Amino acid sequence: MSPSESACGVYVDPTVVYKITLAETEVTTAITPSDIIGLFKNSTTWPEVRNSSQASVASPAPRSPLVAVSGRASKKSEKPAVTESPATIEKSVGGDKNGGKRLIPTSKASRFYPAEDVRQPKKSRKSPKPASLRSSITPGTVLILLAGRFRGKRVVFLKQLESGLLLVTGPFKVNGVPLRRVNQAYVIATTTKIDLEGFKVDDKINDAYFAKAATKGPRSAEAEFFEGGKPKAKEAFPESKSADQKEVDKAILSSVKKTENLAKYLKASWGLSKGQFPHQLSLCDGFLDLATALPFPPSVPAYSGTIILVTVVSRLALFPIALWGRNRVRRLENIVLPEVERLKPIISKQILDDMKRQGMRKEDLIPAKLQQLHLSRMIAKVKAEQKRLIAEHKCSPGISMVASPASQLPVFVVMSMMFSRLAQDPTPFDSEAFLTLTTLNHPDPTWAIPIVLGFVTMANVESNNWLMSAVQRDRLRKAEEKRAQLMAAGKSFVLQPHKIIKTSLYGLSVGRIVLAGLSPGSVVLYWTTSAICGLIQTWILDYTPPQKSSGQIAAIPPQSVAAQSVQAAPPPAIEKPVPASPKLLVPTVIKKAPKNKRHSW
Repeated sequence: MSPSESACGVYVDPTVVYKITLAETEVTTAITPSDIIGLFKNSTTWPEVRNSSQASVASPAPRSPLVAVSGRASKKSEKPAVTESPATIEKSVGGDKNGGKRLIPTSKASRFYPAEDVRQPKKSRKSPKPASLRSSITPGTVLILLAGRFRGKRVVFLKQLESGLLLVTGPFKVNGVPLRRVNQAYVIATTTKIDLEGFKVDDKINDAYFAKAATKGPRSAEAEFFEGGKPKAKEAFPESKSADQKEVDKAILSSVKKTENLAKYLKASWGLSKGQFPHQLSLCDGFLDLATALPFPPSVPAYSGTIILVTVVSRLALFPIALWGRNRVRRLENIVLPEVERLKPIISKQILDDMKRQGMRKEDLIPAKLQQLHLSRMIAKVKAEQKRLIAEHKCSPGISMVASPASQLPVFVVMSMMFSRLAQDPTPFDSEAFLTLTTLNHPDPTWAIPIVLGFVTMANVESNNWLMSAVQRDRLRKAEEKRAQLMAAGKSFVLQPHKIIKTSLYGLSVGRIVLAGLSPGSVVLYWTTSAICGLIQTWILDYTPPQKSSGQIAAIPPQSVAAQSVQAAPPPAIEKPVPASPKLLVPTVIKKAPKNKRHSW
């Protein structure tokens, strides 16, 4: 029996705090076992317990947090040291052939195991490494920023920092971009490069150079921008960093000034319009690089001069094709067509002789039918001879007329699209003026160059009349005479293809003026230069002597010597057909003859 039991005859747990109610005061008090024993010893009456069924046992008090903590504060227990048990234990085994002992695992293995092998995650052995620099980025390379505050700006690459970021600058004096760190994933490397040989960036310009000073203590958003209820004054830029920027700009500007218009190139911003992609702008960037690389004097605008030079070179490159087509047309006009005209009376005489020799049927002896039959046979024979001569002299009119426009049209379209795209992008075109053009990106405000373009186009159309050859004039005169005859015969409308083409070209000239007045200056400059080159090319081709034909003209061998002297042999006028046989009738012309004599074919 414990001491608490022997003192008062009531079992009291020494580890529990009890709550009892005194009958005299009706006060419930939490007391310890020692207080209960002392109370029982010093009191002549037993305390009345509220629960009559458990009058001999004191009720335990609820574990109030405060009482529980105060009761356990004095109790201090130390955790027993954990001893690692061996994985296996050795036990002896009976039998001569059992080895005498055996290792048995201390922990029992699981009764179940997975039916499929579960792949364990592979431990990563990767460690951060410094980023490798792209091969297209070298010190002095002009980069285009694609993100951040200065996106669209052109900057100069200086070096790569330890963090892998690129150190770039505008320079600040040119385009306002200071020394900054950028990720190489957000830049486009151009082919333009600045010579920075002999210049070394100070070692103090590293990643720590751009670190922001840490602020101690918590700061609210209001305290970051306001101070004393007023906007916070902007902190002054450190003089040391300003001096470093000036030193770097001085070294870069000394190299930039060596290349004409390079400062304008760095100052101009870059961007993309709808439907444009960076990987498809190599041609445009190549043209800009060409313009900055050509050795133009300072008085000549670089980009305007390059547009004119590229246009002239492209027209000169295509000039041999135009000359080849022009020589074929000349062989057609000066050799084939005159020979066809010379063969027409000979062919007419031969067809007439064939008709006499073959004889004619009775129903075909009508004069109108004879003339129509003679004309149809003659046209077929002339076309066959003309086709033979064209193949012999290799002067097909279709290929000759289409060769030059077909070779020039793709170049014209590609160049126009390229200059139009360069005018839409924020390129150095915006900073250069030429003649009446304020910039190469905007239309001509005076419309002077578009009007010049229209007059040059009309001159190209009229140059055919100015430099028309004798054969062409004779052909045009015959066409006019034929048209007059048709009009006199009562035909109300006669189609004139050459006049329709000329009228269409006049309309194209006027429409070209309107279109050029609304187009960018670079496109108008290219169109005008191309039109002037085309006019000069037309004059050169018209005054160039024709090449001699390598072959000899093969004429139709006449049947008789008399046929060679025939200049014109129109179909004969049939006066009276005379029957020669019941089935076959031969045309006969009755002539004056001695009495009782008749001559017939």
